[in-house]
Amino acid sequence: MFKGLFGKKSSPAASKGHKRLAPGISQAILGVVGARSIPTMASAAQKAFQLATNPKADARDFIEVIESDEGLSARVLKISNSVYFDRGKKSSTIQESVVVIGIKELRSLLNATTLSEIFPSKHPIRAQLWANNLGTAIIAKALAQRVLPSKSDLAFLAGLMHDVGKLLLIQRVADDYQQVNRKVELEGCDFCSAEESQFPFNHTQVGELIGSQWNFSSELIEVIAQHHQPWQSLPAPLSTSLIAIVKAADMVCHAAGIGHPRGFNRFKNQASNALEETWEALAISPTERKAIYGELCRTYELEHDIYAHAGSEVR
Repeated sequence: MFKGLFGKKSSPAASKGHKRLAPGISQAILGVVGARSIPTMASAAQKAFQLATNPKADARDFIEVIESDEGLSARVLKISNSVYFDRGKKSSTIQESVVVIGIKELRSLLNATTLSEIFPSKHPIRAQLWANNLGTAIIAKALAQRVLPSKSDLAFLAGLMHDVGKLLLIQRVADDYQQVNRKVELEGCDFCSAEESQFPFNHTQVGELIGSQWNFSSELIEVIAQHHQPWQSLPAPLSTSLIAIVKAADMVCHAAGIGHPRGFNRFKNQASNALEETWEALAISPTERKAIYGELCRTYELEHDIYAHAGSEVR
């Protein structure tokens, strides 16, 4: 089960190329967020993840999963009838909606829908974090379509999941994480540094623990664990590394201010200053960089609403 996204049930983080999180760090995380804070993934989410990452899934598979969930059915119908997918005829059934949206786009939509409900919280910072996850996913997919087309769907999922550790922290220790957010806003430092001043760990390690407990594949865990590592420490070639693609997408989001309120100007400027190194890592020539940045931001603006609707409650 969960081929492609999930590894073997036993010791997923011990897969080749990924070292398991140190027991002391795991214990420290659970000591802060609670020993039972990482629940078993809901069956509906499991089905959606499995389908979204199964390259052999066909329209009938999507229809079966969507029709089994009333909320998801309502969202898919709403999306298929949105301006983004306007075909001049309103969809009235899930079958019609699947045809209108298309299998490839449905994979990303199912991921966005499922992840939007992971570690829910009414704290306003939760919406900020989700906006960054969504922006990183959209931009990672667009970057992958340029440099690593075979991994574009996985790049979207990895972008959504890259900061899953933050979602758990804001759910379980909101007051402490608000202090982290405030430190980043005032000082312009990176989130890992701010987190390590508040906790004996950072969000990448929390995310790594979640990925291990939910039996994610080694490749996905590596993105979650390493997307804040220096470029020189990432596996080469960087231009075809999923970690590098998500790291670059995250940097573009920060530079564009996606997922951050107005007060984050210092943090935004730090990210903007790091963009040249980002383009260099992906082997994008100086003459292309400004145009690509603009193109990625336009892609986000164009696609944001459709994915945001996928993750919103339909009433």
